[in-house]
Amino acid sequence: MSPLPRALAVLLSVCLPAVAQAEPVFFTNVGDFYRSLGGAMFPESGTSLAMPCTESPRHCIWVTSMHQALRRYDPPLWTTPGDLPMTPPKGVLDVAFDGQTLMVGTRRWPLSRAVNLASPPWRSETPIDPENLTAVTAWQRGTSVCLDMHYSSSGTAVRYTAVLVLHGERLYTLPPLFATCAAVREAPHDGFSYPSNTYLGAEQEHPRTGLQVDYVLSDGKTRIARYLLRFADQGNPYRFEATRGE
Repeated sequence: MSPLPRALAVLLSVCLPAVAQAEPVFFTNVGDFYRSLGGAMFPESGTSLAMPCTESPRHCIWVTSMHQALRRYDPPLWTTPGDLPMTPPKGVLDVAFDGQTLMVGTRRWPLSRAVNLASPPWRSETPIDPENLTAVTAWQRGTSVCLDMHYSSSGTAVRYTAVLVLHGERLYTLPPLFATCAAVREAPHDGFSYPSNTYLGAEQEHPRTGLQVDYVLSDGKTRIARYLLRFADQGNPYRFEATRGE
């Protein structure tokens, strides 16, 4: 067996042992399901970012330190959260996101050049307005960085999260449906995999009956695992049984 198929076989053998059994496993939120898989690329707690804004003209930016904000914009007057430090505490990621660019230290990765792994209906070249976000959390592992960005939304819109992954000097945008940095998994040859989720019964039935979770490598093509989440209550994605798919 060649190295890549052998490595993929090892990866699949450790993914969600309980769900791999014949009996379904019950969960009460998608985050617990992702964490149960093991092998997370970002297993630790993330760091919450704050959003200072310039007074005039108004620009807002999500940061872990005021130093990053001043590096991006230079107006003298700012509105800042009271607990935002000038420099990030020791061990805290020095990161910023202005809606168009991810900044780590002094390096910049424009969103317009990111590898967009979402399906065509979810791809957009429009910058993100920082003021449309209610929370941004950053994770780091080695040189890899991940950002969870939650929009100000309600209803079914809360199921969609903007997630950026910086890995191997490339920036990736993940599919937004039930996206989270907690779902990003290690893969062979210093790669990663991510969930590409689609509703079950989305066209034929209403309300939706479940979720198909396809784990795909960062090439955007190679599926390495599939899980089927069956909602206990139709239309409620937060109580479900999970089984391994074909």
